[in-house]
Amino acid sequence: MLWTQFAEQEPELALRGRMLLAEEHGYVYLSTVSADGGPRLHPVAPVLSDRGLYVAVTRRSPKPADVRAEPRIALHSTVLPPDDEEFSVRGVVREVEDEGAREAAVAGARGGARLSDALALFEVDLVEVGWARWSEGKPTRRRWRASGGLV
Repeated sequence: MLWTQFAEQEPELALRGRMLLAEEHGYVYLSTVSADGGPRLHPVAPVLSDRGLYVAVTRRSPKPADVRAEPRIALHSTVLPPDDEEFSVRGVVREVEDEGAREAAVAGARGGARLSDALALFEVDLVEVGWARWSEGKPTRRRWRASGGLV
C-alpha cells in the first residue's frame, strides 16, 4: 500500500511517521539485502511528499543494486528523546525512472527535496508500519499491516 493510502486509513500514525522520518529529526536507517545474501544498513534521508514515501540513494553506492536484486527493505527512524519515540517501515520498493514522475514525487516534499542525476529514486510500497514510545520504562506500541490494518 502506498503512503498516501496508509495516511488516509491511519492519519494519527502517519503524522507520527511524518515527524520521525523527517530529515530535521536525523537520518533514517535503510536495511537492504546485499548480493551475498547478508544484511546491509545505510543511513538515508527519505523523501516524504504529498505523493508518497521515497528513498533517494546515490547511484554509485551499493544500495541501488541491492534493491534492484531484492526489493524488500526496512526503514527505521533514529530514536527521539526524551520518550525514545521511534518509527519503522517494512516495504517493497520500485524504482522511479521517468523524469516527470521523479520531479512530481519530490514536488510536495517537506524541506524542498531536490534530485540530481546522481540519485536513484525508489518509491516504498508499505507492508508494515510500527511506532513505539517509551514512558516510565514501558513501551506503548502500534503496528499496522497492509493486509489487515492495525494489529
